[in-house]
Amino acid sequence: MVKNKPTALAETERLLALVPFITANQGISVKELAAAFDVSPKQMVSDLTTLWMCGLPGYTALELMDLSFESGFVTIQNAETLQSPRTLNLEEQVALIMGLDLLSQSLPTDSALKQNIEILGQRLSKSSRITSKLRAISNIPASMRAEIETAIVRKHALDISYYSIYRDEISQRLVRPLELRVDENAEYLYAFCETAQDFRVFRLDRIQSCTSINKVSDEPPAMTDSAAAKQSFTVRFNSRLRLMRERFDAEEKSSNSDYSQDSFSSQWLIRSILASSGSAELVTPLDLREEICEKSQLMLDRYQSQ
Repeated sequence: MVKNKPTALAETERLLALVPFITANQGISVKELAAAFDVSPKQMVSDLTTLWMCGLPGYTALELMDLSFESGFVTIQNAETLQSPRTLNLEEQVALIMGLDLLSQSLPTDSALKQNIEILGQRLSKSSRITSKLRAISNIPASMRAEIETAIVRKHALDISYYSIYRDEISQRLVRPLELRVDENAEYLYAFCETAQDFRVFRLDRIQSCTSINKVSDEPPAMTDSAAAKQSFTVRFNSRLRLMRERFDAEEKSSNSDYSQDSFSSQWLIRSILASSGSAELVTPLDLREEICEKSQLMLDRYQSQ
């Protein structure tokens, strides 16, 4: 048994292995059992005491395992669910193979541990008939994440190429990275954007490329109230009320009622109105209303010309 494993992990492995071992060796002495698992007799008594309180849900005398070791010799009954070594279902096998792959990717090529992980992965693959070529690769390149993390630590600026889903375009930006965060299973870079001269949030999987600028960036200005950057708008819901309320994060509104809110992105507002196909009408601001009319007419003209 590997002795340098975390105590909790080693104990859990031992407890899972003890039941089938005792079942196959009824009447074994505590001393022999401790020697077989490479622990002290005192630790083995502690393990057996823990097992004594284990069983199926209900946890009455009928469901708990019947474990006897007071005499110094160990017998076990009523342990049918664990009397054989534990098997893994398909989901657990896939999770293990992918987890091993993630560990392997984080280790140097010449690492002995990496080689052992690959051997274990091949054995799991053979027993489960799941290809060991299964890969757990993030859609965010490890080199890009490392570049960003290094820039944050060294306070370097970053030159990034970023795809904006609202504008549907790729722009080049100079940013001062502040921190990485995870929100609703997506990773984001919080940074001060020199191009926009304001704080911005960039989703990592939309960063096309990034290059660290090898000079220490100046401290970004203190974060201030950005209410001035907001733009007020009013929309009128005409149909598909539930979908429109979800799209514009609106409270309960009846048909033909006006709803006012603020947005940080005029492009998001334009695209949301166009995507609503008449179910939502922009009332104000008038300049965006006119822009939507122009875009709609342009699309209609292109459609009719086909």
